[in-house]
Amino acid sequence: MILDEWKRLYSNTKTNFREVAIKGFWDMYDPEGYSLWFCDYKYNDENTVSFVTLNKVGGFLQRMDLARKYAFGKMLVIGSEAPFKVKGLWLFRGQEIPQFIIDECYDMELYEWKKVDISDEAQKERVNQMIEDQEPFEGEALLDAKCFK
Repeated sequence: MILDEWKRLYSNTKTNFREVAIKGFWDMYDPEGYSLWFCDYKYNDENTVSFVTLNKVGGFLQRMDLARKYAFGKMLVIGSEAPFKVKGLWLFRGQEIPQFIIDECYDMELYEWKKVDISDEAQKERVNQMIEDQEPFEGEALLDAKCFK
């Protein structure tokens, strides 16, 4: 998998997103060279102000800049009223989250990380929904979706 090719496809797909970008992702995806991870913010009960929650996610993405050549991520802020939920999907080079990211980006410990089992169709569909910012997501409105590419 060439990560930059996926990022270009994601960025340049304007119509038929599921048919073009999502299908392209799975065609490119190399499960031996890369791994997918779900993350859930551990302290969603604190997310009572929308702009503060959005700033929290934006700051996390800025601090992840060191991983630009090793990762792609989608962060969703979910809910139409407080408390807002923050959930993410990350693609990392390798089978584990690179240690240098864990060491350098202190926000990593604020999230619960779970490796995606791509043989589970429900988890694979959740990946698709997160990549395309499907709304409603898990029955709730999306406040915002941010991409790390």
